Amino acid sequence: MSLQHGILGLLSYKSMSGYDLNKVFNESINHFWSAQLSQIYRVLGNLEDKGYVSSQVEHQEGRPDKKIYSITDEGKKEFRNWMNDNPEQLLSPIRDEFMIRIFFSSLLPKEETIFQLERYNKQAQELLKHCHSEDQVIDKYAEELSLPNDKLYWRLTLKKGKMITEALVRWSEECIEELKQAQKEHQK
Repeated sequence: MSLQHGILGLLSYKSMSGYDLNKVFNESINHFWSAQLSQIYRVLGNLEDKGYVSSQVEHQEGRPDKKIYSITDEGKKEFRNWMNDNPEQLLSPIRDEFMIRIFFSSLLPKEETIFQLERYNKQAQELLKHCHSEDQVIDKYAEELSLPNDKLYWRLTLKKGKMITEALVRWSEECIEELKQAQKEHQK
């Protein structure tokens, strides 16, 4: 997925500011696609240049004006074309810096690798807690946007996120145990 298509998809639900888009990213699809606010604004500018979105300045009392972006007919057409053009390879290539470090961890003391795996486990558990709270967010957005049929598909993406994160927690726990066992055996 490209960020531009994610933004077009979200704008197909309703018009939003860049800040609103960032909030939706963080609250709904962050478990499979993340974006920084600066990236969102850069892409919105590109989309506007291409004619895929239009913007309107909304004046606010006591606060800076904000731009509200809406998807255009041309943007809807681009998004539909992208949705219908599925790539040959559906599994994304993996680039995982932490796994490279684990692969070469024989160069480090086991205690250091255990420490890093414990950090990894803690982060994975925090992500899992976040995934479990997403069910309520899905309900909120589906009701707010009057999109009850979309909940099924949103939950399918969340299910994958939960399952992968549960596997990461289990993987890191098992690795920690194996390393601790190897330490004990080495000390004998």
